[in-house]
Amino acid sequence: MQVHGILCLLLSICLKVVFCVYCDKQSLSFSGLRKTGTRLYLSGEGFLPSCDKGYQLARPGEKIVCRNGIWTGYFPPCVVVSCQTSPPSIPNGRIKSYTGLHGSIPNYECNEFYFLALESTIQCAFGEWKGTLPICKDTRCYVQNLKHKNGVLEDRRATISGNFLNVRCSEGFIPNGMKPTCSRGEWIEQEASPCKERDCSIHGVNNGTLKEMKEHKVWKFGKFRSERKLILVEITKGGVRPAGHHLYLTCEQKHATSGSKIVNVTTTCKQGKWQPEPICLSRKK
Repeated sequence: MQVHGILCLLLSICLKVVFCVYCDKQSLSFSGLRKTGTRLYLSGEGFLPSCDKGYQLARPGEKIVCRNGIWTGYFPPCVVVSCQTSPPSIPNGRIKSYTGLHGSIPNYECNEFYFLALESTIQCAFGEWKGTLPICKDTRCYVQNLKHKNGVLEDRRATISGNFLNVRCSEGFIPNGMKPTCSRGEWIEQEASPCKERDCSIHGVNNGTLKEMKEHKVWKFGKFRSERKLILVEITKGGVRPAGHHLYLTCEQKHATSGSKIVNVTTTCKQGKWQPEPICLSRKK
């Protein structure tokens, strides 16, 4: 504060005689204007304004001057800074339009096959872009994202939202009729893979017999009721069995499975084939 101004103020208060006119910087109520430094100015005195962060001078180099107790100059002296850079870019989308003015909100749009999964809150605030960027998500679905894909052939092709999966099964599997649907990047599917293992055909075995477990009803005369028990039943050529079904092979004398010494083996239907293959060969000497 200037000495002249202080003395003038003290004299005017103590003697109650107003013989000087001054202006108080604190009376300037403009947003962004810094009020530090000297507070009181006599008529004819002035200062070069400075602005807070996020503001800039409306007319750089122009003073604010006290004239007979009234501040004069260009008002408001500080204006909000605009955003000088373009808004941040986003993956799978682009900036549609923006102004960069303080408080303005840019418009984003997603690329083809993408949709807006998260709204944007970004805006220009005091010269900076602040807020949350929008998120663009793929509307298409891919085989690798299926929850249930046992036997489904790997495929890099995409399924468009609203369409069914073109089910393609790997060797040993066939479509079971269930077709997952793509909905905005997510599969709507049942609790099973759209591919199932092939059934296995039953062929005759030379020098051996095939059997399988079947339920057999046995009457308990003393209890006047029947009970069920599993027994091995010989089966003949023809028909099919589902995946996971077991058969029991017994080779005849002097024969064994694949030429080994094993004459009894359990074979299981897996992906359209009996594993191990039910075959009886002459036993090696």
